Amino acid sequence: MDYFRLESNREEIFSLLKERCDVLEKLLNDLARNHYKHPGGALKTCRRKKAFQYYWQEEGSERWQYLSGKRKTIAERIVNAEYYEQIQAQAEQEIKEIKRFLLRNRLAGMENCFDSLSDARKAIVKRIIPTEENVIKDFLSEQYLPPRHHEENMQYKTSQGEMVRSKAEWMIAERLHNCGIPYQYEFPLHLNGIGTIRPDFRCLNVRRRKVIFWEHLGMMGDYEYANSALRKIDAYEENGYHVGENLIVTEEASEYSLLPKAIDRWINRMLL
Repeated sequence: MDYFRLESNREEIFSLLKERCDVLEKLLNDLARNHYKHPGGALKTCRRKKAFQYYWQEEGSERWQYLSGKRKTIAERIVNAEYYEQIQAQAEQEIKEIKRFLLRNRLAGMENCFDSLSDARKAIVKRIIPTEENVIKDFLSEQYLPPRHHEENMQYKTSQGEMVRSKAEWMIAERLHNCGIPYQYEFPLHLNGIGTIRPDFRCLNVRRRKVIFWEHLGMMGDYEYANSALRKIDAYEENGYHVGENLIVTEEASEYSLLPKAIDRWINRMLL
């Protein structure tokens, strides 16, 4: 079993539940703005040949009125008001249950099983869930040969002392380092269909225990380069690497430069 993924899956579940809660709360706000006022009474329907007929019983009355023409809006108000009320009740209940679950379980990670042990027990226990420090250490310990192709193009030196090929790659490396995100430059990756490539960055989302590749396409204004880049992105997709999930793709062209705020958006969304 891939124990490395235990806490990762847990974090993904909590993230999805929070997202679900945000969507439900937005739905409640939309329902409040587009509320149908119930006219009171009851509605019954029947079918006559190919048409539906609607009958309304006003509150306090025993008589059913047939709603025809413009009066059919009464039926629409009743149906939509009752439908919206059901949606609202279900959304409110789901939000309540999600928040209760998050409150009870947010701090109940499996790492707490280790933290609750005495120092004497910690000294001899065989830990199953790795610490963040161990996760980072294991990630960075994966050895690989440094890039050798077109070394003459590696003219930008990062604060880490490594050489990269462009100003955009330098900006990405600096932002990753400043945000405390472990990464490796041009780590080799094999993709069925095109062979071994070197994505610009192999990054680690420590909190989610998730490896994410970052591909910067810096010459999209060049016809041949753009075609090759698109084939590469297709190969990523065919091999299970999807933009927004485990792959980041940024682009540049002659009149379009990569901006720091675009780098920060991807980092905040995918790596923190």
